[in-house]
Amino acid sequence: MMSMNSLMKNFLGIYIILLMFAGNKLLAQEVIEKTSLSTAIGIGINEGLKETGNGLLYSVGWQKSYGAKSKLRMNPNLMIGSFSPKFISDVREQYYRITTLDVNAHYDIVRVDAFSIVASVGGGINYSRGLLGTGGMTYHDRSVYFNTIYLVGNASLGFRIAPKTKKVAYVIRPINLQVGNKGFVLGYFSFGLDFKLKQ
Repeated sequence: MMSMNSLMKNFLGIYIILLMFAGNKLLAQEVIEKTSLSTAIGIGINEGLKETGNGLLYSVGWQKSYGAKSKLRMNPNLMIGSFSPKFISDVREQYYRITTLDVNAHYDIVRVDAFSIVASVGGGINYSRGLLGTGGMTYHDRSVYFNTIYLVGNASLGFRIAPKTKKVAYVIRPINLQVGNKGFVLGYFSFGLDFKLKQ
């Protein structure tokens, strides 16, 4: 399993490359922003039925805008994360991954030129699986593999910068919350890029 540091380096490298390409003025006069490819990277903390940890998250999805001003966007999305109890001292040693398939609705509640404040809601299904180890604050004589499926609801609040003459929009979401059954909670900060697709 890759370490958190190498995962972070890999995804930061990918984002730097994407930012280099995104900085160019592509289709400078006529960018149609009805559909886009949405990507994001984040860091968060999670607790579930058996698991507790923090880690790196990354997501990719497709997004379609609705309305004359494109203030509403629907976003089917895949999110993957790797977690361990780094900096958490009172839990069992564990390493696990989560995969979430969901659909989110993003709405620009305030928009001024290219800048908007965005609120989001949605829901989906989360699959968590991994290894509970023998180390940590309490003694365990053997390691145990686990897997759990959660039904989840999502809510977030953040900012979006979408210049009309650029093919990319920048999304910063300081507040992301995913809550599900069986005690599942995921909170995280994310930074994303939406790549507008020409129609």
